[in-house]
Amino acid sequence: MSKILSEIDPQQLPAIPKVLLNLIEAFQNQDTGFEDLTRIISQDAGLSSKILSAANSPFYQQFGELKNLNRVLIILGLEPLKTITMTSVAQQFFNQISPSQQNYLEIIWFRSLACAHFARRLAKLIGFESPDQAYLTGLLHRIGQLALLQCFSKEYGALLNDHSEDLPESFEKKTLGISHCEIGAYIIDTWNIPGFLADAVLYQNKASQAILDSSTLVKLINLAAQLSRFDRQNSAVVYAEAHALFGLGQAILDEIAVDVKKQVEQTAGSLGIAVAKPEDGTTVIRAKLEERNAIQKRLGKHARDLAFLGAIARNNDLSEQFDKILTTLLRDLNILFGFRSTAVFLVNPEKPMLEGYPLPEQNNANLLSNLSIELKPNRSLVANALLNQRLLDSYQTTLPDPIPVIDRQICRLLESEGMLAIPLSANNRHWGVIVAGLAPTDQLQVKAKRGLISLFAGEATRILSNHRVAGERIRENIDTMQSDFQLQVKKIIHEANNPLSIINNYLYLLNLKLGSDSPQEIGLIQEEINRVGEIILRLSDTPTQESAGGDSGPIDINQTLSDLIALFEGGLFAPRRIEANLKLDDRLPKIAVSKSKLKQILTNLIKNAAEALPDGGQVTISTRDRVYLGNHCYVEIQIHDDGPGLPDTISEQLFRPVTSTKGEGHSGLGLTIVKNLVDELAGTIGCNSTPDEGTTFQIFLPRTL
Repeated sequence: MSKILSEIDPQQLPAIPKVLLNLIEAFQNQDTGFEDLTRIISQDAGLSSKILSAANSPFYQQFGELKNLNRVLIILGLEPLKTITMTSVAQQFFNQISPSQQNYLEIIWFRSLACAHFARRLAKLIGFESPDQAYLTGLLHRIGQLALLQCFSKEYGALLNDHSEDLPESFEKKTLGISHCEIGAYIIDTWNIPGFLADAVLYQNKASQAILDSSTLVKLINLAAQLSRFDRQNSAVVYAEAHALFGLGQAILDEIAVDVKKQVEQTAGSLGIAVAKPEDGTTVIRAKLEERNAIQKRLGKHARDLAFLGAIARNNDLSEQFDKILTTLLRDLNILFGFRSTAVFLVNPEKPMLEGYPLPEQNNANLLSNLSIELKPNRSLVANALLNQRLLDSYQTTLPDPIPVIDRQICRLLESEGMLAIPLSANNRHWGVIVAGLAPTDQLQVKAKRGLISLFAGEATRILSNHRVAGERIRENIDTMQSDFQLQVKKIIHEANNPLSIINNYLYLLNLKLGSDSPQEIGLIQEEINRVGEIILRLSDTPTQESAGGDSGPIDINQTLSDLIALFEGGLFAPRRIEANLKLDDRLPKIAVSKSKLKQILTNLIKNAAEALPDGGQVTISTRDRVYLGNHCYVEIQIHDDGPGLPDTISEQLFRPVTSTKGEGHSGLGLTIVKNLVDELAGTIGCNSTPDEGTTFQIFLPRTL
C-alpha cells in the first residue's frame, strides 16, 4: 500500500480532453466569467481535483474552508487556473493512453458525472446545507480509479478487463493491496479540507447498516454512487438502501433517475464521451475512435501553440530595456504567425492618445513616431480595436466612409494593402496596439489563428504591464533616494556655510584693520573660501540624474533661484553687505530644462553681478511668464546689478573669450560658457549695461511644460 501511494501523483490525473478544449476557448473569450469557468470545470473530476489541491494549499489558508468550486475559482484567480489548464493540456498530450484504457476512462467519467448529479439532487431533496459540496464530492468519488489507471495502467487495465469498472474492492486489494476508494480518500486528505469529504469517498461502497449514524455527506455519496450504477445494480437492493438511509421511496428515486440519466447523457455527448462497447459493432467503435482522435489532435495543436507562448514568456526578461522587449515580442509575432511587417502604438499615459513607438531596428521608424491617433470611436481601426478590446482587420471591419487617412498611412508604412490591429489591454487598462500588415490572401490563416493571436496578446500585455509597473517602482525608489539625498545635502550645506561665513567675515574685518598693510594672502584665502562654497553648492545637483544621461524635467525656476540666493547669502553677499532682491512671477510654471545647466548659468551670472558691485550694492533677480519673441513663447529670467556697468570694450565682445577685468586668477571665459549653455537649452541671452546705472542680463528659455 505504501509503495503504491508513494507512486500516485494527483497532479497527473487525466482530464476529459473536450473539457480542456472548452476551457482554453473560454480563456480566449474576454466575456467569460467565473460562473462559466465553474460550469466547464465541474464536469471533470481530474481537473477539479487539481484545482482543489491548489486552492487548499497553505498560501490560501486565510480564505477559510474552500468546498464550493465557484468560490475556489474566484479565490485562485485566472492566472493559476490558466496554469493548471495548460499543464493538464501538456500532460494529456504527452501521456496518452491506449484506446482500450481510454474506453474505461470514459466510463469512469460517465459514472462520476452521474454520481455528482445524483448527489446534488438528493442533497436538495433532503435539505442538505451544501448541494454544491455534494456535487463536487460525487464528481471526485472515483478519482482513485483515475489515479490507478494513470499510474498503473497495465496492472489496473487488466483488472478492469476482467471485471469492468465496477470490480469489487476486495479484488483490488487482493491484486494491488489497496482499493481505489482508499486511494481517493488519501488524495483528498492531502488537501487538508475540513469535514467528511475524504470519508464520503472512502466509504462509498459500505453497506447502509455500517453508515447509518455517519455524517450526511457520507450517506449521500454512498447512495449517489449506487444510483450512478443503476443499470448494473439490483434495483431492489438500491431501493432498500435509499429507504434505510433517508426514508426515500421507489417513485421519487425513479423520477430522479430519469432526469439525471437524460442530463448526464446530454452532457457526456457534448464532451465527446462515447463509450465504445463490443455490442455496438466495429463501425460504431471506429467512428467513436475517430472522434476521440480528432479531439486529441486539436489538443495536440494547443499543446504546440502553448509551447510557443511559453517560449515568449521565457524570452522576455523584465530586466531588459523596454525597446528590447518590444522588439522581441514583434519577432515572436513574426515567428508564430508569419506577419512580415509590424508596428506598435502605445497609449500616452497623460492623455487619451495612441502614439507610434519607433524601434531602432524598424523600417520607417522616424515616420512612425510622427503618427498619433485620438482614442475615440471610428477615428481609426487601431483605436476601435483597443476601445472594443477585439482583434480587428481591414477586410472584415466596416469603418465610416471615407476610410480614415491615418489607416491608409499606417498600411503604407507597413507596405501592405491592409492591417490587423491586436489590442493590448488588461484589467480595464489600455496599454497599446500591435499592428500587423495583412494581405488579402492572409485572411483565412488569420481567421484560423485568432484564438492563438488573442492568447499571444494576453501574454504580451502581461509582459509589458509587469515591465511598466516594475519601472514605476524603480522610479519611485529613485525619487525617494534623491529626496533623502537632497535633504542630507541641504543639512551639509547649511552646516558648512555657517563656519565659512564666519571665517569670511573675520577675514573682511582683518582686511579693514590692516588697511594698506593687508597682505595679498588674505584676498587669496577669501577666493579659496568662495571656491569651497561653490563646490559645496554643486553638491545640491543630484548625481543620479546626471549619470542617467540627462536631468531634463519639470524644473521650478523660482525655487531654484531662491535656493541659490540662500546659498550665496552667507559666503558671497553678507561679508560685503550686498542685498539680494527676488521679484518672482508666481504664475511661472515648471518647465522642462536641464537643472544642472540652468544652475551653472545662474551661478555664473549671480556671482559676476556680486563681484562687479561695490560694498553695499544690490542684485535684483526677477522672473516673468509668457514672453513672446516672434511666434515662440518663453519664460524670462533677469539678473540686474546696480554697479558701474560694463566698459565698451567688454560690451562689444561680451560672449567671446576676453581678458577678464577681475584681475589675476580669472580666465574671462565665464560669459562664453554661459552663452554656450543657453544655446544648448535652445534659449536666448541678452545684456543691457549703462555706465553708473548697472547691468542687466536677460535669459529667455522655451516655455516647454
